[in-house]
Amino acid sequence: MPYNLLLLPLLGGFLLLHLSYYWRFHAQRIDGYRLLVESAIAGTILGILARVIIILTGPTRIGRWAWSLWPQLFPWQESDTAAWALVLGPLLAFVLNLFISREKAKDMEVRRHGNSLTRLLHEAEQEERPISITLANRKWYVGYVAESPNLDPQELYFRLLPLVSGYREKDSLRTVQAVLYEEVYSDPDCNSADFVITLPLKDVQMANIFDMDLYRQYFAEADGDAPAEREPAAPPLIVPDLTTGPPS
Repeated sequence: MPYNLLLLPLLGGFLLLHLSYYWRFHAQRIDGYRLLVESAIAGTILGILARVIIILTGPTRIGRWAWSLWPQLFPWQESDTAAWALVLGPLLAFVLNLFISREKAKDMEVRRHGNSLTRLLHEAEQEERPISITLANRKWYVGYVAESPNLDPQELYFRLLPLVSGYREKDSLRTVQAVLYEEVYSDPDCNSADFVITLPLKDVQMANIFDMDLYRQYFAEADGDAPAEREPAAPPLIVPDLTTGPPS
C-alpha cells in the first residue's frame, strides 16, 4: 500500500477511538504519542477487516461490478482497502455506541482508572446521594453532584447543587451552617438549576458521602448547628430535578 494511503486507515482508527464512547474516555486521558500509536493499531485492524470484506464480496455480482469500476475512479494500488478502513472506523463506532452508552462507558472508565475523588463524585452522581465537600479556603458544602468530571486531564472542575453551605472554624474545624437551600428549592417559582455551582477539583481538601439524617441526629449539636429542640427523625431531603426545574 502506498505511503500516502496509509493515512486513511490511521484516520479510520482515530475516528473509531474518538467517536465510540467505549474508547473515547480512554483516549482522552492518554498523551498524543500514545494516542497516535493506538490509532495506528486500530487502523491496522480496520485494514485487515477491510481486506476480508473485499475478499468475501469479490465473487458476488455487486462485488465484481464495484471492484471493476473502482480502478477507473481510484487507480492506486490497495486504495480500496484503505478506503474501506476509513469507512469502517466511524461505522464500527456507531455500532459500539448502540450497545455501550456514553454513561456506561464513562462509568466503566472511571471505576477502572479514576482516582478516589473522581470515583466518589461519579458514584454520588450515579446514586443521587449528597456529599460533603471542604475546600482549601475552609468553605463547606453539602449537596448533590450535578456533573462529575471524567478522566480528561483538562477537565479541572465539577458541578454541585448545594443543600447546605457554610465554613469550618479555623482552629476546631467544626462545621458552621450559613445557608440552607431546601426551603428555597420547594418554592415552585424557583429553578434549582440556577443554584448549581462550579468548584475546582484541586481545591477539594476533604470529601465524603453525606447523610443529612445522621448528621442532624448525632453531629449537628456538636458542630453548633442543631435546632433548639432535636426531633426524633429529620424530615426527608428534597431532591431537586435539574432537568425539569424545581420540585412542586
